[in-house]
Amino acid sequence: MITQHADAADALSRYDLEAIRAAYRRDGYVILDGIFDFENRLSLEELRVACQAAVERTRRGEWPHRRVVGKSFPPYDPISDDSWGVQHLLHPDLIVGGEGENGADKQDSIFARLYGSSPLLDIAAALLDTEPDKMQLELFNLLINPACHAFALPWHRDDVRADVSSEEEEARLSAPTYGVQWNAALYDDECLFICPGSHARLRTEAEKRANAAKAPPATKVLEGQGVLDAKWQVDPPNTLQVKLKAGQTAFYSQRVLHRASYLPSQIRATLHGCYGGIRADASLDSTDRASEQLAFAERARNVLQHNVEWMKEPSFGASLPPRLRPMWRNLLVMDAHAKGRQLGYSLENA
Repeated sequence: MITQHADAADALSRYDLEAIRAAYRRDGYVILDGIFDFENRLSLEELRVACQAAVERTRRGEWPHRRVVGKSFPPYDPISDDSWGVQHLLHPDLIVGGEGENGADKQDSIFARLYGSSPLLDIAAALLDTEPDKMQLELFNLLINPACHAFALPWHRDDVRADVSSEEEEARLSAPTYGVQWNAALYDDECLFICPGSHARLRTEAEKRANAAKAPPATKVLEGQGVLDAKWQVDPPNTLQVKLKAGQTAFYSQRVLHRASYLPSQIRATLHGCYGGIRADASLDSTDRASEQLAFAERARNVLQHNVEWMKEPSFGASLPPRLRPMWRNLLVMDAHAKGRQLGYSLENA
């Protein structure tokens, strides 16, 4: 019998981890092939079928946890019937009322299998300079095309607001970062735009202007119409459109300056997840560790603002694959240390 560690080692043997880490640290992102098809032989078609079932349920109004057109950031108040994301793919209730018991079980397992699979989890651990059992289970969502709107997210960093002073920006960027996020494309995806390297330096004047600008308003379009707004007037000169082919995965920093554009006529089913590195120990309550305090608050706010009370249930932890259970316990540690803190939301909707 092949052990879990052997599976992970085999999966990672195809990758140059040092080169991947170097590119990620330099640019704030890295694109990789082959994330889906090693452990458990997850196929694009299996994942597409499971995601389509979740999308259909959301569009029918049967799944309330969604990213709402007209709202770029949480809280996602239901101001529109249209959606650009399905939240909480690991939620045990997502499969209720689905396509039958057997299909539902398969749908439930495929998301958990992917989230805890090699090489996905192991590459994330390498980028965080830690081991998988020292990481924490966080968010796993699905980014989709709206049904009938062109919609865009503004230029932003995930937890650094546009109006920060240079001094605060420098302090935030100097603090450790305890998380990594990823987009795994099930279809070709050209929705993401970034400013490479902006995760590790102060913004340029052009980037500040872009960061302060509002996104174009959501507009209703007829089926088959519309053109992806691949260039905005405010885009900085160093803007890069991230072009993922089906089956590719982009790992990127929450601190890299980025935006996104969506069209109903261009199918999107991109799995969007994140992991954290566990640093939530009692020493973080020490006032002489200001940088660690900033890092902890950033990580906790990024996760807990997404209404994840359901993840704390013991029954949820017990339902997870064995490899994810230590990560789930680490999430509970972070949550316990966040009690009593006024974390608020990372960003505000315009």
